[in-house]
Amino acid sequence: MNFYKVFRYSLALSIFLGLSACARKTTPGSAAESFEKNLASVRPHYSYVEPVPEKKQQPEKKEPVRYRPSPDDKPLYINRQLEAVLDTMAQQNKAIRYISGFRIQLYVGNIRQEADAAKAFVYQSFSELAPYVSYSQPTYRVKAGDFMYRTDADNYLAQIRQQYPAAVILPERVEIKKGLQIRASTDFPKY
Repeated sequence: MNFYKVFRYSLALSIFLGLSACARKTTPGSAAESFEKNLASVRPHYSYVEPVPEKKQQPEKKEPVRYRPSPDDKPLYINRQLEAVLDTMAQQNKAIRYISGFRIQLYVGNIRQEADAAKAFVYQSFSELAPYVSYSQPTYRVKAGDFMYRTDADNYLAQIRQQYPAAVILPERVEIKKGLQIRASTDFPKY
């Protein structure tokens, strides 16, 4: 019997809630009242006057001014200034020693004798290339060349790979003077 009592109460409560949810809600002063008040006295008033465009007068056509040298002109003075600026730029460029370029890495390993053999190979086979041996414990690295252009490094890489197949090209900062010597010593086809 207790179950029926609880069931009746819950049924009555659910019916009450269902009907109350469906009921029409009204709030006081919403659509039932119409609010009419004249706000014209509070609104600002602006007067707009259409601007009248002025007609522009056509300027008189003038002939272009042509330069006529006079005896007072000093064209050599400008040339001297230009030469001074170019000399300054040349001095600044001569002060630059290094540039981003490429080197060929021949050997990476732990055996010093093999690193020395790679260095000797570069001296014997490619006298124009400077070998560089670096040691970062426990690894020796042997790199060769100061190439400013990758195409130059590719030309040498093909020949070096015959003896050292693991040789690769790496980007590094290279000395400009040595890079120019390598470039001058190679024979390039003339177009």
